Amino acid sequence: MRRPNSLSVPRTALCGLALVGLLGCGGDPSPAGGRPAGASSARPDGFPGGPGDQTAAVPVETAPVVRREISSYIETNGTLEAENEVDIIARVAAPVVELRTEEGMAVRKGQILARLEEDELRARLEISRVALNEAELAHERARLLSEQQLISAEAFEQTLNRFETAKAQLEGDQILIGYTVIKAPFDGLIVARYVDPSQQVAVNSPLFRISDFDPLLCPIQVAERELPMLRAGQSAYVQVEAWGDQRFQARVLRISPVVDAATGTIKVTLEVQAQKKLRPGMFTRAYLQTASKPDALVIPKSALSLESIGDTVYVAGDGKAERREVSLGFQEGASVEILDGLSEGERVIVVGQDGLSDGTPIQILDAIDGSAPESRIAGSEDGSGPPGSGEPRTPTPQGADGGVGPERFDVTTATPEQIERMKETMKSRGLSDQEIEQRLETMRKQQQGSGA
Repeated sequence: MRRPNSLSVPRTALCGLALVGLLGCGGDPSPAGGRPAGASSARPDGFPGGPGDQTAAVPVETAPVVRREISSYIETNGTLEAENEVDIIARVAAPVVELRTEEGMAVRKGQILARLEEDELRARLEISRVALNEAELAHERARLLSEQQLISAEAFEQTLNRFETAKAQLEGDQILIGYTVIKAPFDGLIVARYVDPSQQVAVNSPLFRISDFDPLLCPIQVAERELPMLRAGQSAYVQVEAWGDQRFQARVLRISPVVDAATGTIKVTLEVQAQKKLRPGMFTRAYLQTASKPDALVIPKSALSLESIGDTVYVAGDGKAERREVSLGFQEGASVEILDGLSEGERVIVVGQDGLSDGTPIQILDAIDGSAPESRIAGSEDGSGPPGSGEPRTPTPQGADGGVGPERFDVTTATPEQIERMKETMKSRGLSDQEIEQRLETMRKQQQGSGA
């Protein structure tokens, strides 16, 4: 049996609404213009069908109020950086005779990446070796003559200096020969290759860029007022667009000792476990855990009404919606802590609550399991549309008259200050500016139509 979509009304419900409309307008679906003999006033599909009852039940989805752990976070943004990333440069001028690696290849410390031509340097090395032998023989003869006091001390010192110079020259040429073999300075990934085979490279010209992707660093800026809640080793996590809602564990590696006077923020560096998925340069949403409650009352954030300036939810009970004012605590992802106004086990309306009033008849289409409140609505920031849609849902009328309850926010009579407060409330629920304007326009049209 196919489960009904959370945003669509079953075919039987639509037929019931049509029948209610006919009854309200004086129409009669029976050929005789009256109720067939023996017909029951109760409707099997759950919609009222008796004379004078013109209010249809609003289809909704619910989720339970549960107790579980919830944490508070400092939320900010950052960009991933590699802790170890360097350009490998040429230390000698020579043609490239061999390339052993390409972009994207993982390499180990000391692994040979390329070779440069060494013929000219090797010839210079042999010249230096011959010069060293001559200097060594000259110095040895001078030492013997000096012992017999046949040469001056100055002459002896000159032979010693020539010998030391020849030895240093040989060592320098040996080092240059070593520079023709290009090796990886640490374990990492080749992210760029700047040279081609047989290309003549100059001294200090870049050959490769190597980067160590694990761990990655994520520098973020935290407001000065949050300083008392920061500490080294503090738990955190980051999310990136490429991997959706997946969390990548992180920790505070270091905290800057100074405050940026221009921005009033502190630089905090996170160390992030890349898990072979993250890359330097990725834009991240970073969350620093500041506190945790192991036994808190929690509901999906989508249960919060977007048509009230205060924090309001609707509880499903006895076939009707009951409006409740609540006090909020920690907010974590798609969940929010309830400090007051609800009890464990009660069910709150998470889909279909927009447009409800206290006492509106409801029909529960689907009940969301409370073990993971955010899993059912993970794709919708505000719970107002299907996962990933980002589209606001048109409020469902609660009666034949489409009336607006007095407790709902009235866009048509609200002051500019009240509208701004409502926009801030909607933005805190995760709606974008475009979605907020669309929702306010929908409310305005509905309220103007109900007042006509």
